[in-house]
Amino acid sequence: MAYGWGYRGTVGHEAGAMVPGALLGLALCLGSNRLDWHRRAAVVGLFAAVGWAWGGMISYMEQTFYVMSDSFPDVLYGYTMLFFIGALWAGCGGAILGMGFTEPRSELERLVRSFVAVCSVFFLVYLYFVLMPEHKDACETLTVRHFHDGDWLSATLTLLVSAVYWMARPKDRRGAALLFRAALAWWIGYGLLTKVGGLRLAPLHRSESWGGVLGVLVFLIVYLIRHKNRAALMLSLYGILGGGIAFAFAVFIRHPLELHWGPFTSPQLHIPAWRTAEVSFGFFMGLAIALGALRLLRGGLSPPCEDIDRAPLDTFAVFVMLVALIWINFRRHAARVLGQSNATSATEFLGLQAGGWYLLTGALVTAPLLYVLYRYRYGDRELVPRSAFGKGVAITMLLVWVTVAGHLTDGHPSRISIIANLCLWLPAAIASCLLISFAAQAARATVPSDARVSASDSRWRVGTRYAVVCALMPVFLLCLTGLSMSMQDGPPGAHGRLRFGPNAYWRKTARLLGTWKAVGMAASLGDAELRPGDLPITHLEFDPYRNVTATSPAGDIDDAHRWFLKNQYTWLGWYAKVAMHPERAEVPLEFRDQRIFIAWPPDTQNEGYLVFERVE
Repeated sequence: MAYGWGYRGTVGHEAGAMVPGALLGLALCLGSNRLDWHRRAAVVGLFAAVGWAWGGMISYMEQTFYVMSDSFPDVLYGYTMLFFIGALWAGCGGAILGMGFTEPRSELERLVRSFVAVCSVFFLVYLYFVLMPEHKDACETLTVRHFHDGDWLSATLTLLVSAVYWMARPKDRRGAALLFRAALAWWIGYGLLTKVGGLRLAPLHRSESWGGVLGVLVFLIVYLIRHKNRAALMLSLYGILGGGIAFAFAVFIRHPLELHWGPFTSPQLHIPAWRTAEVSFGFFMGLAIALGALRLLRGGLSPPCEDIDRAPLDTFAVFVMLVALIWINFRRHAARVLGQSNATSATEFLGLQAGGWYLLTGALVTAPLLYVLYRYRYGDRELVPRSAFGKGVAITMLLVWVTVAGHLTDGHPSRISIIANLCLWLPAAIASCLLISFAAQAARATVPSDARVSASDSRWRVGTRYAVVCALMPVFLLCLTGLSMSMQDGPPGAHGRLRFGPNAYWRKTARLLGTWKAVGMAASLGDAELRPGDLPITHLEFDPYRNVTATSPAGDIDDAHRWFLKNQYTWLGWYAKVAMHPERAEVPLEFRDQRIFIAWPPDTQNEGYLVFERVE
């Protein structure tokens, strides 16, 4: 999972988080030395992927910036929010992973059929937005302005599709009902906490889907309690605690690297701070879930009920992990390559531009795999390894090294990027070797005769030690805060932010957003006497996505600019979206008496200050 989370940092979002989830589920099964778990490897990988996808809608990078502050409450807030987000993420993942280990195959298949119906509608909506980009833009604008940039559309589609599927397919109603209630819980959590309650964790330009994910986690816990699935509930609780610790501790590990503190001050020592944090996220979160799985193994969890043919669900699980996930994530790799090389304007070859050749190559590579899955689904086992362990290893190795190959296409090699890539590739190589080392004992794997403890048995309660560790978490967070502050020397650096007080980042952002009208030029900062004259621009508009739009006196609109925060100042990135623009520059935005003063022109800053007032 250390590798998978590092890869997730490259592609991001829900589909990116599904990769470490799938790898974790596969590895737990293949390392168990239990034949029944070997046979469930693909299914557990699928459910772990879906479980960890939920957290992909949460924004957490912004919380790490509060840790870079020189204010104790702000640093403590950053670590606490990282703990909270990690707990939500791994709690949902552990719950759904546990269902994959314990539920009868027939129940899982009913749930998956409902899942396919929802994902089919997602795909149709995606195609519609590709064909109608203006509608996609309108939807994104609506999302930012009215739904805190959250995943309200996905939750709404899940709610509607699962309701229709519940009525149309009585056979699968239990699976459809679970998805319906999870989507409803998302809306309740987001609606009560953020939409109505007004609680926000991140700056205005970041997603606030955390309330919805909290609603889903509460629903999953209640669902497992009602169905007396204490084994899956235990994995969820291990995820809550372990995920919280993992997120907070990983950022603490990154802290001295980001500050260039102590032994990390040498300019020759280029250790990528964020990649280190990502790999640490995955490692410690995976370790927590692995400890829960180890307890299930040592406690003698009974084998899951295999009450229907294994081939349909196994085939679909492999399709999701090796086809769907690869296509969704690789389009981000391709987009970066095409953007860097300006390939969209390249000369056509045989009627196809570079983007078309990417699609064609992907289709040709995918076709043989689809054919193998088709043959396997209808009984042909000659094209795959004979043992369940061999099949699982083949899936895992393909998922790891195909994503490694995709990551290789991101950018041109440099000294820093090579080190960052090694931080990703080394866990992939080590994990692969460890997995292969299980081959000898896997050949002797059986279903233990003492594995008779049901998933509802009371021995799966987390117990007193878990409660004690939970009670110590405030002390843990205070210690991380104190140690981080001891490394901090002076005011926050380029990435430091404040959550509280008059200079809080969200207050600065809130007063910046909107349209500002140029009212004149000032000779010095804060000067009340303005020269009206011929102003170079008439309006600046700042949106929550950090975009800046400038309007000239002739009415021309230029949206090649951005705003950002650095050293606790809000800055204007003039022509920041154009890499080689001759006027590209960064200039701080100075607020004085309800006005913004911008040193002008941005690239030379030698004519005075262009002054703006807000348009109400």
